[in-house]
Amino acid sequence: MFDNVRRITIQVRRTTRCDVIQRIHLPAVTELTIQTYAWEPASLHGDPTLLPSALHKVSPQLVKVTFTNLNIGNSEIRDIIQGFRSSEDLKHLKILRFIRCRTDESLDSSCIDSNGEHKIQVEIVHGEPDL
Repeated sequence: MFDNVRRITIQVRRTTRCDVIQRIHLPAVTELTIQTYAWEPASLHGDPTLLPSALHKVSPQLVKVTFTNLNIGNSEIRDIIQGFRSSEDLKHLKILRFIRCRTDESLDSSCIDSNGEHKIQVEIVHGEPDL
């Protein structure tokens, strides 16, 4: 039924976990956005380094992943980036974006080398979630 879906947005409340995200299977999706849906910013629960594996189960074809208005901050974003750096699950991923996820200027990662063969561009828009 959804074989031709190319973009998907997952709106989360309060908190979400990798095991919930990986239940979504849309193999043709190339762009995924995870964002807060509510009046208070949602957070990610669990080990953020498992995120690439969970997203691979959504769609191994992902080219762009965006996190918007989440309550995750510098430390968790560093962990997420490290997860993508050490993972070989998402071979097509080119852009990883964090928009208003409680980061500040001390976090600056312009690109990461996820598997030694291709670069993933990391885009960060610092600031508090805009709700």
